[in-house]
Amino acid sequence: MTPLEIFPPTLDAARARIANVRPADYARSRNALEGAVTRLSPYITHGFVSLPEVLAGVVARHRLDVQHKFVFELGWREYFHHVWQHRGEHILHSLHEGPLPERAYTPEMPADIRQARTGVPAIDQAVRALYTTGYLHNHARMWLASYVVHLRKVHWRAGADWMVAHLLDGDLASNHLSWQWVAGTGSHKPYLFNADNVARYAPLSWHSAGSVIDTSYEALDAIARSPRPVPVRPLGEGVDEPPLSSQPPHGAAPQAADVAGRDVWLIHP
Repeated sequence: MTPLEIFPPTLDAARARIANVRPADYARSRNALEGAVTRLSPYITHGFVSLPEVLAGVVARHRLDVQHKFVFELGWREYFHHVWQHRGEHILHSLHEGPLPERAYTPEMPADIRQARTGVPAIDQAVRALYTTGYLHNHARMWLASYVVHLRKVHWRAGADWMVAHLLDGDLASNHLSWQWVAGTGSHKPYLFNADNVARYAPLSWHSAGSVIDTSYEALDAIARSPRPVPVRPLGEGVDEPPLSSQPPHGAAPQAADVAGRDVWLIHP
């Protein structure tokens, strides 16, 4: 299925997703890649619905308190926008130093990561899903970011810019500040994961036993604080990175006659 088949760009589709939210299932299984997540983020990013509208729609059907995990996650998104409002373009730079000095990280995304041929199934599957659907479960986003920054020593900004360019729900504040949280430049410690964590929350095809992430958290923390990237043996075959464009497709821009009588048109590349 194409991204627009997975996420039909209509207000009815957004409202249907709100109606289908099951807060108890969400709280229980949201960390699993096949868990009961809402997949509302593209509709929020592109203005089909607002966070208050999402919350009101769910509360109308389910009793929630402010400590509920669903409310908490909406709060994170609002918090990131609050930081962006107050810090402006400073969110595009490290909020503070991470585990290593800035100069320890390369500003370029390695080709084997871009082509999904790192040899680490969890990473390669995440990249393939990103390209195919324009969407990634939040846990997969954190795994991918952690691998890029802490194991491969790529600067978080390079990874964040690359990911947001391929996301259908790309939101600058949520994306870049989440990468900073993983990198340790927006939090107090680096976010780390290992093969056991992947096995607990991901389908079998993502499992990464025997790979570079199949180690202890103590070992991973030592790697994150060392300037040396992990050794890599890229696979021979991968996928082509989808082309990017700064302009809408040719012919997508409406003409005067197309918008006559309409209040608002939103065009996004």
